Amino acid sequence: GATLLPSFGPDLQVAAAETLEKQGIEVVTKASVTEVEGDKVHISKKNGQTEILPCGLTVWAAGQIGQDLVRNMHKQLPKQQELAEVEAKGSDRQLFVDQWLRVCGVADGSIIALGDCARMQGAEQLPETAQVAAQQGAFVARLLNREYDLKAHGPPVLPPTSNAFDIGHVLSLRGHSEAAPFRFLDLGRLAYLGQSQAVAELGVGSTTVSSQKGTAAFLLWRSVYIVKQVSFRNRVLVLFDWIKSRIFGRDLTRF
Repeated sequence: GATLLPSFGPDLQVAAAETLEKQGIEVVTKASVTEVEGDKVHISKKNGQTEILPCGLTVWAAGQIGQDLVRNMHKQLPKQQELAEVEAKGSDRQLFVDQWLRVCGVADGSIIALGDCARMQGAEQLPETAQVAAQQGAFVARLLNREYDLKAHGPPVLPPTSNAFDIGHVLSLRGHSEAAPFRFLDLGRLAYLGQSQAVAELGVGSTTVSSQKGTAAFLLWRSVYIVKQVSFRNRVLVLFDWIKSRIFGRDLTRF
């Protein structure tokens, strides 16, 4: 890409690059890796030049391919192939879904996709982050718990009920007989850069409330990481691991 962390603001992009360079890391932008061999990496730059970097160890962390399940579903669903040609240059890495995360091309709405493997039809592609997946998971859980009929064409609807205490009846009285479409609420981004340094951009939707870099952003990143653990046990284990690593250093024997 042309820059690091393109989802962040320009100031934090520059700060991230400077932080990595201070750690002795050479940052190469406007280039793509075309081939990886046992002892060298081939890089193609935007100006057409090709560079070969000799190496002893290559760690690949620059992208992912679709799961076999996703690619096989693309082959079996003509609608997915059609949408991929129009909106994704033929890529079969993600499944196209409607506004309620139902996989396009499945007539009965019985398949739902979310997270990195899902892309909303006709909409701007969402970032492939845990924040998006968590909000989509909560959305799908509400659809299922409230027993919306996913087979309906258009918005899922609540099945008719005569029980005044049924959740469907209560939701209908509140005007929620049809499920609202999924809407992603962007609460910001955090990125850890190593050596107790990070960048953070917090906001609501398109409004940025605060931008932080350095140690302050690192402490914020760790705070969010702890809060997002699913259990108290996990929080204790993660904290203990951080303290142990801080005192004794990381255990490299497994590497």
